[in-house]
Amino acid sequence: MGWRLGLLGGAAALILAAAPVPARAESGPSVSEVVVTADRRSQRLVEVAASIDVVDGAALRTRGVTSTADLQRLVPGLSAADTGVNFPVLSLRGVGVNDPSLGANPTIAISVDETPLPYTAMSQGTLLDLERVEVVKGPQGTLYGLNATGGAINYIAAKPTDLPRQGLEIGAGRFETVTTEAFVSGPLKNDLTARLAVAGARGGAWQRSFTRPDRLGRVSRAAARLQVDWRPTDRVTVDLGLNGWVDGSDTQATQVVAFRPQVPANAARIADVLSSPLSPPAARAADWTPGRDYRRDDSFGQVALKSAVRLTAATTLTSISAYSKYSAKALNDRDGMALVSFEFDVHGSIESLYQELRLSSARRGRVWSLGANYRRDSIWDLQATDISRASSSYVAGLKLNTVPYFAAQEVETYALFADGEASVTPALSVVAGLRYTRDRRDFTGSTCDDGDGETAAVYTVLANTFRARAGLPALAPIAPGQCVVLSAQTLTPGVVRDGLDQDNLAFRGELKFKLADDALVYASRARAYKAGSFSTLSAVFSLGYGPARQERVDAVELGFRTALFDRRARFSGAVFHYDYRDKQFRGRILDPVIGSLNKLVNIPSSRIQGVEVDLRAQPISGLGVYASAAYVATKVKRFVGVNLFGQMEDFAGQTLPYTPDWSLNAGAHYAWPVGSRMKAELGGDLAYRGRTSGFIGRDRPLDLGAYATLDLRAGLTAVDDSWRLTFWGANVTDASYWTAVTRNVDTVNRYAARPATYGVLLGIRY
Repeated sequence: MGWRLGLLGGAAALILAAAPVPARAESGPSVSEVVVTADRRSQRLVEVAASIDVVDGAALRTRGVTSTADLQRLVPGLSAADTGVNFPVLSLRGVGVNDPSLGANPTIAISVDETPLPYTAMSQGTLLDLERVEVVKGPQGTLYGLNATGGAINYIAAKPTDLPRQGLEIGAGRFETVTTEAFVSGPLKNDLTARLAVAGARGGAWQRSFTRPDRLGRVSRAAARLQVDWRPTDRVTVDLGLNGWVDGSDTQATQVVAFRPQVPANAARIADVLSSPLSPPAARAADWTPGRDYRRDDSFGQVALKSAVRLTAATTLTSISAYSKYSAKALNDRDGMALVSFEFDVHGSIESLYQELRLSSARRGRVWSLGANYRRDSIWDLQATDISRASSSYVAGLKLNTVPYFAAQEVETYALFADGEASVTPALSVVAGLRYTRDRRDFTGSTCDDGDGETAAVYTVLANTFRARAGLPALAPIAPGQCVVLSAQTLTPGVVRDGLDQDNLAFRGELKFKLADDALVYASRARAYKAGSFSTLSAVFSLGYGPARQERVDAVELGFRTALFDRRARFSGAVFHYDYRDKQFRGRILDPVIGSLNKLVNIPSSRIQGVEVDLRAQPISGLGVYASAAYVATKVKRFVGVNLFGQMEDFAGQTLPYTPDWSLNAGAHYAWPVGSRMKAELGGDLAYRGRTSGFIGRDRPLDLGAYATLDLRAGLTAVDDSWRLTFWGANVTDASYWTAVTRNVDTVNRYAARPATYGVLLGIRY
């Protein structure tokens, strides 16, 4: 039914789009023209055959958007779930993967000025000193490569200026939060310009223990970006970028909302855990183990070099080279209690080397590009889980306390691609793209003893128990410090080694029909892939470490863009249908010893379909309004797996996780003169997200309820924008809602969103 309504809505919108666009008014307000680089070249937004949300840097600052996850407040169809490891799991139109492993491949390609950030964990400092951000929806495999099954988020940084420019912004807000951001830009000499931007944030604790006087949630972050642009001739450009950030903030504690012993036979042993109080529903309420240090020690650095040589008037050769390094160290309380049922300590790192060569040409009526790229990643992810008071800590008559496990991956990805657009008639254009990708990865992982001999003793008993059943001789005791996962074939302990060698052919095809200068109708068909992957997890047998296969999305989209009322309004919309094959999903498997355990699995077949509309208008001078909505219907067509009760279940007909059916955004901004040198401003933004779940199906404790938030702002600004004073409030109605929900060993836990926050910003630019 929802799909039929979407089709009807899309058909009506397409009919509306076909209406003649009046001649441009000579005067009066109008919605400003937007130029984007979604197709990796500069175009007017009305010329791009894709659904795109664009937010400029000033709007990001005044709306308090400080992270990639915050974009969901402004972009319908985008969801961000907290993982506890300092990066969100992003989902766009239902395409996402709920894997909190450090090396998890995202489904949304993230880049800064065309330089990719291959892992979501690297994206924290991207909102520093931006010109704009573009969120491109739908598969983008031909343009942005492997793993762009959901779309792309492109951050475009503010560029060095030919004249000296400086700026400073200072903010203060609730929870003793202080923020600063500054930049300096200008020429170093005739052919060399540079821009340096820095930012920092410090704040007090916002979470409160509901069992004792204690607080958590302090903020301590800093980021910097240096850009140097060299123009030695009118044919050569060289852009050097240095980006980095550090984060010493507290990890977020969870709220325990239900108890489900993983090993029911041991429930009597953890009576104190199962009788612990559930968290109140208040946003600030949580609990964690007293006396432990939950501060992060995370950092990221990247050096990127983009150079371009104009070979002819129409042809350019571009090279993009980048080296990125990320490291993480943090303790996370996932059980939401003062007792230790499930906490984990993360130590990890990622190194990534990227190289792209691209030859492109732009002539009237014909644009094309040919290229190749190479990426090599090294990923190390060590997690030490403390299960001192968990039902699964009692095994074979012995006791476990801390269980470390690790995953190391070496990844190499090669790709060849071609993309182009040709005009068939002045109104009709054809777009086609093709990319061949080869992805190879070597995996090493295991559960290990941390040196105290506890885990080694347990696995010695398990190994000999299963070997006796198989008629094999007993093994000598496993030594402390050794890796202990049992081979499914030989029942001997050790390290699991595996690999994946995958290739695929992604494509896209589009028809674009230009009804007028500001009106476009398009139809597209695309296929994109996400590489198969290994997850960081603990298991008894090596089969638990097996990879998930690569996934595939086949998408069809019909859309339009048009200007209305002498360009005082711009209206766009799309209907889409995805066939989702082998979706990667952090599901469960049944272990013969522990019971239900996490594992990255594939959902063989699922479906996503929906409709989006977006309206932006400036009805009178100084007043801008917008309203956008997305309806996304998801359905599992074929999947039999393990549910959260440790039972096999046929999930056909269930919905995909972290995908609300309705996403609505609306807002307004009004500015008017106050004397001859100032103007006053008022604005507000409303966001609504429908109900969804943290797992497949409708298991009530795993539900994420519908919610709405309201942000408000008011201020004064100089007519020439040389200074700005803004008072702002986020979630001013203090709505309580959750960003993620997880099933841990014996508990179900939620991550609460921050409560109402407010503050003031003072910015100066000259």
